[in-house]
Amino acid sequence: MITLTHATQRIQTLHDTFWNARELQAVSIDITIVKSSAGKHEGFTLTASRTGNRITATVGVERDHAYRYALNALTAWIDTGEATITMNQAPDFPIRGVVEGFYGKPWSHEQRVRALKYCGDYNMNTYFLAPKDIPWQRFNWRSLFDETFLAHTQELIEVGHKNAIELAVCVSPGLSVKYSDEADVDAVVNRYKQLFDLGARHFGLLWDDIAWELQHDEDIKRYVSTAAAHADFTNRVWSKLVALDPHIVLTMCPMHYSGRGNEPYLQVLGQELHARVNIMWTGRSIISEYLDISDAVIFERTTLRPALYWDNFPVNDGGLQKNLYIGPVRGREAGLHKYSSGLVSNPMLQFEMSQIPLYTIGDYLWDTTNYNPDLSWENALKYLVQNEADRNALRKFLRTSMGTAVGGDPAPDLRQVFRKGVSQWRQGNLQEAGEVFIAAGEEIATNHAYLLKDGFSKPLMIAEIAQWLVKYLIGGEVLIGLGKVLQQCSFDTIRGCISGTQAHISALEALGERLQEHRKNLFGDQIEGPINELIAELRS
Repeated sequence: MITLTHATQRIQTLHDTFWNARELQAVSIDITIVKSSAGKHEGFTLTASRTGNRITATVGVERDHAYRYALNALTAWIDTGEATITMNQAPDFPIRGVVEGFYGKPWSHEQRVRALKYCGDYNMNTYFLAPKDIPWQRFNWRSLFDETFLAHTQELIEVGHKNAIELAVCVSPGLSVKYSDEADVDAVVNRYKQLFDLGARHFGLLWDDIAWELQHDEDIKRYVSTAAAHADFTNRVWSKLVALDPHIVLTMCPMHYSGRGNEPYLQVLGQELHARVNIMWTGRSIISEYLDISDAVIFERTTLRPALYWDNFPVNDGGLQKNLYIGPVRGREAGLHKYSSGLVSNPMLQFEMSQIPLYTIGDYLWDTTNYNPDLSWENALKYLVQNEADRNALRKFLRTSMGTAVGGDPAPDLRQVFRKGVSQWRQGNLQEAGEVFIAAGEEIATNHAYLLKDGFSKPLMIAEIAQWLVKYLIGGEVLIGLGKVLQQCSFDTIRGCISGTQAHISALEALGERLQEHRKNLFGDQIEGPINELIAELRS
């Protein structure tokens, strides 16, 4: 039984949504709301104690939606079994969330509904809807949204509000826009008005991935540069939006969205764009290995506002689709929030698997100083896969693809296998070395069979990684083959290296080719590198 006292209507809605989605433990929970200034915009205070199966809690919030974050903290504390808790917390980044902005098959409506609920659990507050390869986003932007789209969007806005998430729908007119034409400004604004009537208050205007040159004679005559055109068009949209509501938020993605942050395009944009319009930025690169304060300072000095980071992690669209980026976020500097208006993550095409890194991103955005990527990753698995045996099996697979564009060892467990196996072969213990690799390969084969068994608790995850599971089994079989070849070779004690025949070399080459034939990426170079090294040694 859960009771709530002194709640506003918004807090009651957040409360009901939260607890209706959870199986209650055999406990009684009494929560009292008090008005409190926690020190930051979305902060909360929490005090709670446990006596037997009865929990008494007091939550203080200044902003109603911060109650959602207090509930996340309360349930985390309940799971620890501790007797009391006293907490005063607030997020580091003001804007925290997801930008569904990848190329390829967009997430489904059902997945977006689930994503908004997940984002609430990750302490996020924003979801940008900006799928590239869908007609309404970049191609048919002059037309009003149809009734089906509006019905779906209204549900997303409502689900978002129930989970303290603001939905921001984006328009990308840059492929065909005439910047000087007021009718095109009105076309964008008319779409926003449709969304405004549904309850949206944050909007996105995206100029990314378009031609750098002005296309129309009227624009060439009117503007000295594309940057000036973007600033002017965006400002005209902004002025019409704030006439609807002075608290509206507009975020624009510039045409030049990565680099040092001091490019001429950005200088013009910073000088001419209205000061309240957010500017998105991916960092030093389109997919940045690191995001640091020094680059953020340069960007802010250039554009006269802090960056809103469009973080292209863990996205795997385009030529990256052979990869799964399922490790934790790394390389984002502690304290970056002091020089940023927010950060939103561009996820993978694979909805289920994206939730693992997104969970860790939520942790980083909440508390950059105490963020621990490895601990956060483990907590993500516990949150997403409740069955312990299934979680352990999935973990073994996931740890063959931990390395990402933002750092990390791609296959940390396999690295330890090779350290042990190579150490044995360097000492001339070829039978023992072979056993190391054979055992590792057999473990992969056994785990592969477990993941594919009937009744695995997360079938949607398994369906998404089906092709990578094929590569996973191939890797296990290649390890077994490597072990057997090693055991057939001999050790030349005089030269201090392995010796063998051309047949052994050919067998190793076939193993390497088999691994490369499957186009999905796993294991980093953990298997191919040692195989090539062994081939070179046998040829010496």
